[in-house]
Amino acid sequence: MTQTSKATLVIVAYGQPALTEALLDSIAEHTPEPHEVVVVDNASPDDTAERMARHRTQPQVIQAPSNLGYGGGVNLGVRQANSPSIVIMNSDLQVTPNWLTPLLLPVESNRATIAAPIFTDEQGNITESGASVTADGHVHTSQTPVSGVKPVDHVSAACWAIQRQSFESLGGFDSAYGLGYYEDLDLVNVCRSERRAVVVVGESRVIHRVGGSFQPGEAHRLSHRNHARSETRWHWLYRGSSYAAWDGEATITHGRVAIVGDHPDLVNALQQHNISVVVLENIDQLRHRNNRDDVIVVRSAHAEVNRIAPRAEVTTPDGLPNALKRAGIHASTTPPRPRFSKITATRSRRW
Repeated sequence: MTQTSKATLVIVAYGQPALTEALLDSIAEHTPEPHEVVVVDNASPDDTAERMARHRTQPQVIQAPSNLGYGGGVNLGVRQANSPSIVIMNSDLQVTPNWLTPLLLPVESNRATIAAPIFTDEQGNITESGASVTADGHVHTSQTPVSGVKPVDHVSAACWAIQRQSFESLGGFDSAYGLGYYEDLDLVNVCRSERRAVVVVGESRVIHRVGGSFQPGEAHRLSHRNHARSETRWHWLYRGSSYAAWDGEATITHGRVAIVGDHPDLVNALQQHNISVVVLENIDQLRHRNNRDDVIVVRSAHAEVNRIAPRAEVTTPDGLPNALKRAGIHASTTPPRPRFSKITATRSRRW
C-alpha cells in the first residue's frame, strides 16, 4: 500500500460482510500487481466495518456518516486514493486470475475513459459484456463474447477502471440518484456526450453475484424513479436510437460490422477505427440483429446471409476493405460526433 501502487481499488460495502470478505480474499489471491484497497462502509447496520478492518489484507476502511448510496460511497473512496488509476467495485464481486492489468491498459493508454471487465456467474457464463441503451432510456445488457476491447453504449459500474483525473473532471457520480440505479448510466452519458470511449475488455473477467444490495421491492422503486430522472435528463442523447435492444455495442460509430467466426485481428482493427463490431458464433444469430449491420463478414453461405440480412454488404475476411467502401463506411481513428449537440450542462456537477 504505497505511492507506487498500480491502482487503488475502491470497494463500497453495506452490510453482508461475508461478500466483501470473499472479494478481498479473491483480490489477495489474484492480484499480484502493486495495489491499495479502500473499503467504504456505507453506515452498515452490522459489524461490516470492524470485520473489514480485521481482514488479513489490511484495507483502508472509511466509515461514511450515513448511507451515501453506491455513487456517493465511490466519490468518498476516490478522494482517499493515492494512485492515478482507480478501480471502483461492488462488494458482491470476486476477481479472477489476470483481471487487473488488461482492465487498466485502455485507460492508462487513453484509449478509453472507462473500462469494464466481462461479468460472469460462478460457473463462468457471461452475464454482461456491455449494454445497449434504447430510445426510451432503458438499459439492455448483452451476453455476447468479446474479443479484445469493445466500445459500448453502457456497462454496469459494478467494476470500472478509470483514471482519477478523469473521474474528477467528469464530476464523479451525481448524488441526485440517491442510493442507487442509473447513476452509472448518467456518468457514462457524460462520457458519450464528450466523445469519450467506454469499453469492455475481453481479457478481464470478474464474477458478479447480482442482487446483494437491495430487496426486490426497494430495487423496483429506485429503478423506476431513477429511470425517469435519467431519461428526462438525457433524452436528447437518445434521439435517433432504436427502441429495439442490440448486442451492447456503441451507438455513435462510423459503421457496424458483424463477424461470423473467430477473427480477432479484424475485430481489433475495426474497433481501433471506431467501427462497432459484434462477433457471432454462427449465421443463425444474425436473425436477432434486426438488420442492424452495414457489413457482415463470413467465409461461406453468402446467399443465405443475404436472405437473413438483405440490407448488409456480405463479404469474406479478405474482401472487408472493399465491402466497407460499398457500405459508405469511412474508417477513422477519430470518433464521430454525436448527431445532436452536447448539452452536458443538464447534469449538475457535485464532485
